[in-house]
Amino acid sequence: MSCSARPVATIALRYADRQILIGELRPERDPRLLDLCARHLAAMTPPVGWLVDDARLADLASGHH
Repeated sequence: MSCSARPVATIALRYADRQILIGELRPERDPRLLDLCARHLAAMTPPVGWLVDDARLADLASGHH
């Protein structure tokens, strides 16, 4: 199943750390990562006990993007 909306962010799942890392959309698609559109990113819910780390927020706070 595939979404036809334009992706806005790339996420990585770190199973060992129980962590979802959200970053800026990568220019090249990587089969180990997931590119999500705004709707799917907003609807994403992590598994119980997992943390979400949105690096895009850190970039905004520091003035980098």
